[in-house]
Amino acid sequence: MINPWAIQDTFGLIQTIEQIKPEAQWLQSTMFPNQMPCATTSYVAIEYLKQHRRLAPFVVKGGHGVNVSRERTQVKIYACPMLAPRRVIGLNDIEMRQFGETPAFSTLTPEDRAAQMLARDLVDLRRMIINRQAAMAAELLQTGKVTVKGYADDGQTVIEDVIDFDTNAVVNKSWDNANADIYGDLRAASEQIQEDAGIIPTLLICGKNVEDYLLKNKTLQQFMFSANANATAFLSYQPRYSSPQVRTLGYIGALNLEMVSYLETYSEGGQVKPFINPDTAILCVPGRGKMLYGAVSLLKGQTFQTFAAQLVPNYTASEESQTSALTLYSRTLPLPEDAGDFICLKVKQ
Repeated sequence: MINPWAIQDTFGLIQTIEQIKPEAQWLQSTMFPNQMPCATTSYVAIEYLKQHRRLAPFVVKGGHGVNVSRERTQVKIYACPMLAPRRVIGLNDIEMRQFGETPAFSTLTPEDRAAQMLARDLVDLRRMIINRQAAMAAELLQTGKVTVKGYADDGQTVIEDVIDFDTNAVVNKSWDNANADIYGDLRAASEQIQEDAGIIPTLLICGKNVEDYLLKNKTLQQFMFSANANATAFLSYQPRYSSPQVRTLGYIGALNLEMVSYLETYSEGGQVKPFINPDTAILCVPGRGKMLYGAVSLLKGQTFQTFAAQLVPNYTASEESQTSALTLYSRTLPLPEDAGDFICLKVKQ
């Protein structure tokens, strides 16, 4: 429970959030598990070096050597998008019975209700930010880009920006055909990642419909339902639910590839949408991505203050309108270790 007498203290609220046990989010923890130190500005600079597979030059007998150029690093500046969900508490909210109170008689005072609502709002706003992080991660894996739609104060005006990670990782296939060469497509994609990133991909993240395409594929059926030991070593199909949102499908031993269906959804504009398109399969290298965080600057009293934290709560109150508001700020952006770490297969045209 948050101390109602200290809710105006932004630093105190930051400490309160850090004490809350983080919720498990499969997509972020699988693909972007590395937490970078929070930057002291809203912009972050990413420097990377693409090592070309160059060959050492030959020299003639008695030669002293051939000068070779150094590899140049590439630096990109990213502005971490700002997230700022807010909840307002008014007099009407605290004078009425709240969820969970005794229907007939309640011992809670309006002050108690305000403190409880503030605590619930803090947790709820944090969940919204985590869901947005998952949506950004899912979009990055499926398109190689992150689309940011910023809303003005009226909640209607939208300004759209796109953060492009310079990757052409989308491939169109047709797996809904029973004669499709699914294994051939996966092997080709795996070899492409090995060529680009120098690492063997070990995870296939599937949309809801992909499992049906795998089951109906004539080539894969020969291995799935065969009692032959060699067939089982080639492809093992043992579906099970690892959690309500994650369904483990099996393992393709020939490609060292685990297959998983990610079924999590989110709500936007009153519509329920899947994080991963039902007809999409993402071949990837797990565990290498990062979550970037930028600093948040706020006007506190008469001065501007900058907070270098992943989540920055800010409490404000207006005597004129007799309302208080809690806003949770965060500047966050998922970042792949290498643009070649994943390939998105659109498996139905």
